[in-house]
Amino acid sequence: MSKIVRVLSRIVCCFSVMVSSPVFAGPDQFIASQVKPHFAAYADCAKQYLRQAAKKDPAALFERIESSLRPACGNHIDLARDALFRGDFGRSEANAIIRSAYASMQPGLRSLFDQAAASERQRHQVEKEQATQAPRGEEAASVAQDRIKAVELERTKLLTEAASAFDSCLVSESKSLVPLSNEPAETLVKVIEIKCGELEKRVASLGVAFYGASKDDYQKIVKEPLDERKKRLVADIVTLRADLAKEEAAKQQKDVPEADGGSKPTNGN
Repeated sequence: MSKIVRVLSRIVCCFSVMVSSPVFAGPDQFIASQVKPHFAAYADCAKQYLRQAAKKDPAALFERIESSLRPACGNHIDLARDALFRGDFGRSEANAIIRSAYASMQPGLRSLFDQAAASERQRHQVEKEQATQAPRGEEAASVAQDRIKAVELERTKLLTEAASAFDSCLVSESKSLVPLSNEPAETLVKVIEIKCGELEKRVASLGVAFYGASKDDYQKIVKEPLDERKKRLVADIVTLRADLAKEEAAKQQKDVPEADGGSKPTNGN
């Protein structure tokens, strides 16, 4: 019995730190070299098993998971028991040594499982919160996209209205000035552009305000469309003058017969 007490005290004292035991004569040396490696292998197996169990069921209690350690890692205990039998330890002595070894490692195994389970529960909570927040994030992104579209539509509307007002001014001034002027079409275009200059500036100002371009840059962007508009304006003036000339000629042709018809009765008398 004194041998068991001595051996158990060595197991309890030295097993938890898992360091090489000093060389002892007799049973102590045998346990250190032939039995403790199996206990260490059992501890490693138990730790891995408990981590997996905590990940699989983080709400479980250690006591429930502990009962499944035997079938999962018990082969290492069997090897330790066999080694003790080879060292001439009786069954009761071997069982006592094994129980003492497990008692010394149980607090560490419990702590490891509790920490792993707590960490896993926290991870599940974070994932749950993220899953709840994801639709809100998507909804916010959708609202932001709708706002961007609304702003872009309003920008396009204002720019279109400003450009339309400028075009209307060009047409109106053309119809007003052409009948009263004999200036070349190119000269009239310059005059008309001056008269509609404020509306043209508004188009450029809106472009600068909406798209952040400098005034010079925006004028470069619209230069080609403006040059094309000027060409059309010259053509419109030439066409308008031609139409007015036709109308005047038609009017004169209509007035001549009427004048001739009114003088015949006078000549006849």
